[in-house]
Amino acid sequence: MSTATQEGSFLRSSPDYDERATTRRFNFRATTEIVSKEEEPSIRYTPISRSTNISPPKPKSRVRRRMTGFLSEMQGKNARVTFVVNGETFQYDMPADTLTKSRIEIVNQPFEMDEIEMETDEGFVIGYRFRPLAKASDSYRETLNLDEERKRKRDLILQRFAKAKA
Repeated sequence: MSTATQEGSFLRSSPDYDERATTRRFNFRATTEIVSKEEEPSIRYTPISRSTNISPPKPKSRVRRRMTGFLSEMQGKNARVTFVVNGETFQYDMPADTLTKSRIEIVNQPFEMDEIEMETDEGFVIGYRFRPLAKASDSYRETLNLDEERKRKRDLILQRFAKAKA
């Protein structure tokens, strides 16, 4: 087993530090080290220089196509959405987590989908960005008070479809 002797300690003395260091270092002279000379306590430090970390510019995105739609149904990991383009509707199945991360969570919640294009050093990247047009808390259910004639017609319609399923 070998024993090493340390010439200085943290508070009593410190070796010379590189002048280009990026942190301040303090060196206090203890009174026990002063033998015959009377030295004035001094503080040595190196100034902090900030390095400028310039991040590369973010790629600018360009919207290629914008579509509006609404959430039709949510079944586990899949969601079915309905898009309305030029007055025509079409349905599309997509991962549900894509919509829930964008705060599109309830049935019939309207949203806007942008197909975006970004140019990088390697080429073009095409992706999708979802934006809800209404909050989930904005929805409410309202019951209709039907008159007797409308109730009779509703019951006839329901009876007809109930027989078809049975």
